[in-house]
Amino acid sequence: MRDLTHLELVTEAMRAAPEELARRAPHRLVGLVTEDWGRRYGRAVRLGKNPSRPKTRIKETGEDVRLLLRYVHRYLPALRDGEQVQALRQIFVQHYCIDAQDRPKWQEAEDAGLTSSAVAIVSPHDLTARYARRGETRRKGFLAHVTETCDPDTPSVITDVTTKAAVHDTKAFPGILANRNHKDLLSREHFVDDGYLSVALKQQVAREYGVGLVGPIRAKTTRQSRKGTVFHRDAFAINWDAREVTCPQGKVSRRWSTPPSLAPYINVEFPKDGCRQCLVKTACTRADARKVSFLPREPYDIQSEVRTEQQTREWRSLHSLRAAIEGTISEFVNGHGMRQCRCRGQDKAHVQHVLTAIAVNIERIGTHLPPAPARQPRNPTALQGFFDWQHIARPRSWRVATHPAG
Repeated sequence: MRDLTHLELVTEAMRAAPEELARRAPHRLVGLVTEDWGRRYGRAVRLGKNPSRPKTRIKETGEDVRLLLRYVHRYLPALRDGEQVQALRQIFVQHYCIDAQDRPKWQEAEDAGLTSSAVAIVSPHDLTARYARRGETRRKGFLAHVTETCDPDTPSVITDVTTKAAVHDTKAFPGILANRNHKDLLSREHFVDDGYLSVALKQQVAREYGVGLVGPIRAKTTRQSRKGTVFHRDAFAINWDAREVTCPQGKVSRRWSTPPSLAPYINVEFPKDGCRQCLVKTACTRADARKVSFLPREPYDIQSEVRTEQQTREWRSLHSLRAAIEGTISEFVNGHGMRQCRCRGQDKAHVQHVLTAIAVNIERIGTHLPPAPARQPRNPTALQGFFDWQHIARPRSWRVATHPAG
């Protein structure tokens, strides 16, 4: 889909909704649609990043959207469930609010209540597409998660393609494993990058599927630790039985708590008096007292073990097998246009990804098959053999073998 600006998105949604109504009940739009609407919404919107009269366009489009939604709600209740009408209503809520004078007001980035990018509609023509970000890459559409085999003596075969909207990799991964388990394709080890791995997920996968996840666990970084001006969390000694933590300067923590949250972290706080008198306080924290957070004992031990292991040469050599999937993704994107969906909707995009994976598998397997035997020419017919016997010239064909005259 084309990347629309916020104003283009609202304007295109305002064009698409009357388009839907004109197909279903054109006579009901008589008296509502004016010449101004024909000038503003008579064709697909193309405004660009710097449109002329932006404030006027924002005001006029907001008033037109609200008028149309009120008209449909009051006089066309049977058409309220239309896909484009519902998309217009949601897109209007994403970008406008109603001020004290009961007028639509454009919401700025600094205003509260803006819709999260994970659920915000990015196109009125595909309500399942979402904004996605991976590293430095930004796109609107869907994410494809590709899984393939990595046995050294066999061709790498794609075994699973999962198409999702803007879902974090750690949330998409359990569904990937569930699909592989349903197809009886679980492996003993699964190689992933740091985006798919967490300590909790590593425990869950090992417990439910008996699969070992091989991948790096990210170190928790802060602004101070990135600059190297603060003691890292690993520099603190933890006494699990006494529920105490000792800092590198020998100070003992005062408070140990586990607040309710989705992530079971333990928060530890050191006494303010001890931190204020510490000679290295400026190299530790800018607050009155240092606070440290870490996982409970069992996941903390797993986290420490994995981080220590992933520094070894053997682990890096093992995890290097995962690098092959980057070539597969590049083949999908640059060779088969994976990021240009030919149909609208997540389900149809998934079908395209699956068919592309099948084509890639056929191509890969074909390169490992033994070469086909050479095609044998046909034996000459009786008449052709008679011509050769009598030395009578005849047209030669590559399909027919030539027998010497005798």
